[in-house]
Amino acid sequence: MYQMKQHWHQDEESFFGIGVYQPKTAHNIGTLWRTAYILGASFIFIIDGKYNHQGSDTAKAWSKIPFFKYDDFDHFYNSMPHSTQLVDIETGETSLPLNKFTHPPRASYLLGAENNGLPEKIIQRCHHLTRLPGKTSMNVAVSGSIVIYDRVAKRESF
Repeated sequence: MYQMKQHWHQDEESFFGIGVYQPKTAHNIGTLWRTAYILGASFIFIIDGKYNHQGSDTAKAWSKIPFFKYDDFDHFYNSMPHSTQLVDIETGETSLPLNKFTHPPRASYLLGAENNGLPEKIIQRCHHLTRLPGKTSMNVAVSGSIVIYDRVAKRESF
């Protein structure tokens, strides 16, 4: 008979995914997917955008972690895994600087495209807002990679 575990290690209770709202280029998604795979993401996603396989994905991340495509934000939000907190990576003044941000155990990180960011109606539905240093937005794949690295580095220090 199978015995259910009564206690779990913190690592067993945590996961994360990362995605982009209305991505501008498929190349950025391919780059982010590879970084997400290398640094331990459970999934990646896009909302209201297109993606074509990229030759730049030399790690074949597409075969290692799932990619989800959502038609709109409500579809994504209603499909988030149970007990997952949505973290917006945004340059707004109300966002907490990334160096002071505590990553939730179960998170979906959401980035906006470089030219538009995220609409206010989406920002209002996020559980957390954090921002990277700098005066202007960075490339979305670079921003996502920095956030993933920050999560991994902070969680390893526990």
